[in-house]
Amino acid sequence: MAEGARAELVFVVDVSSFTKEGFVGTTEYEGKKVELEFDAGHEGVFLTSEMAGRLGVRKGTELSATVENGANITVKATVASVGKLLRISDEKIYYAVGREGGAILRLSKG
Repeated sequence: MAEGARAELVFVVDVSSFTKEGFVGTTEYEGKKVELEFDAGHEGVFLTSEMAGRLGVRKGTELSATVENGANITVKATVASVGKLLRISDEKIYYAVGREGGAILRLSKG
């Protein structure tokens, strides 16, 4: 990454199944298929340790989340936890991705 370039995680998400609380989207990360859980709660963003390291964030850091689909939106969300779980608990992101059955989701610091 060039100096001064902003670290970003980009997920191309397809809604693959529904849960009691929301839905699961499938995407790829580092060439591997991963599941990304979504719900309409207000808990924030849960990242794996590797993803948090790539962005240079930790619990409590503010993220910018951009959903690109029919109606692009950008929202601020907080990192709720860093560990093994990949989950987005944000009402605006949940409805933007779910409404179209998928989207491009970009996460960056700040």
